[in-house]
Amino acid sequence: MSKRNTVISLATVPAVAVLISSCAPAANNGAHSNLTVQCRETLTNRDVTDGSVSGSGHCTMTGMLHDNGPATDYRTANAITVHIRRVITGAKGTITFMITIPLVGGGGERWTITSGTKTYTKLHGHGYQVVDNYQGDPATFVLKGNVSQARA
Repeated sequence: MSKRNTVISLATVPAVAVLISSCAPAANNGAHSNLTVQCRETLTNRDVTDGSVSGSGHCTMTGMLHDNGPATDYRTANAITVHIRRVITGAKGTITFMITIPLVGGGGERWTITSGTKTYTKLHGHGYQVVDNYQGDPATFVLKGNVSQARA
C-alpha cells in the first residue's frame, strides 16, 4: 500500500510544479537575467590614456534588454589597468558600462553598469567582456553577464 501512495504522490509533482511556477513573480521584477552586448567600433585613438574618446560605433543589446544605438568609448590607462567607459544610447535610454582590463595578473575583463537613464535608471549589472578584438577594423567587442532592475 505504501508503494501506491508513493506513486500517487510522484504523479502530483508535475501539477504542483506548474501551479507554483505560474504564481512566481515576473523575471524582470528584480530577478537576474542574461545580457549580451555586441559592439562594432572605429577606434580613433587606440593609445589614449587620459579619459578622452578612444572610439565610437554601434552596439546591440539582447537578452533581458532589447535595444541598440550609438556607442562611445572613453579610455583611461596606467601601467597595470585599462578602464573603458562605454556609453550606449538606445531608444529606451542610455547605459554606461565600466570595463576593467588588467594588464598584469589576468583575471578577465570585468564590466559593471555604473549608470543609466530613462528605462535604465535602476539597472544594475556585471559580467565579462568575452570578445576583445581591439586590433580589428572595425574593432568588435562582446559583453556577457547578468543584469537586474532594482525594485521601485
